[in-house]
Amino acid sequence: MNAVSIGPFAFDAERFAAIAGMVVFLAVATVLAGRVDDRLGRWSTWTALVGLFAARLAHVLLHLESFASEPSRILALWQGGFSWVGGAAGVTLMMVVLFLRSRRLLGWGAASVTAGVVAAIAAVAFTYSGTQVAPVTSTFRTLAGTESPIGGTGRPAVLNLWATWCPPCRRELPMIAQLAATTSNVDFVFANQGEPSETVAAYLLGENLELSNVMLDPQLLLSRHYSAVGLPATLFLAADGTLAGSHLGEISREVLAQKIQELETLEGISE
Repeated sequence: MNAVSIGPFAFDAERFAAIAGMVVFLAVATVLAGRVDDRLGRWSTWTALVGLFAARLAHVLLHLESFASEPSRILALWQGGFSWVGGAAGVTLMMVVLFLRSRRLLGWGAASVTAGVVAAIAAVAFTYSGTQVAPVTSTFRTLAGTESPIGGTGRPAVLNLWATWCPPCRRELPMIAQLAATTSNVDFVFANQGEPSETVAAYLLGENLELSNVMLDPQLLLSRHYSAVGLPATLFLAADGTLAGSHLGEISREVLAQKIQELETLEGISE
């Protein structure tokens, strides 16, 4: 899957690209502030903040109906959910501000922004793998004790890799279970990574969670097959079982719904 691991930290490709772009932008602007004009330092800090705010705001407005029922989730930045278009609009606004304050500094500001964009594009290229991931051929034991395949059943599927010890997994499971109960065109598979059936069953019972199609993967075969460098990992499988998309880390309701819609579009499914 398209992700990168740095020490104990694991990042989804899109998130890693955004972080890389931001770091390079701020680093270049800081160097230029020391050599050209210290106003570039203050401007770059505000540009980063405005860009992040605009990216989040655009995402929230795009999914306003979903956020309206749980407005506190607007602050759940760790779930992801940012708009590249919104972020670009915020940066453009700050470029206009810089132009109005000092036309002489506009070129230097543009140079730092360009460096950040190039770094983000390079990060995407670095993490992107054009190799198609083949379907899983092994069968796995379900929590009910039967053997079952994963993917390749003629229906698209959402495969969630999780564990009871993983806090982000615990936070997202109820939401994914709720969405699974209301989605008819896509199968959902919850594959526990590395834990015995007793631990999984006790956790689900204690949390009053009803998950359909819970599978056990004690040897982490799925994590290795899909090169998942961390948990949780959500994989989107085409009807033939091939990997159509992935998301590393806690996923928001809006991003999951969008990914499912993309999967349905890929398969030519309509409600």
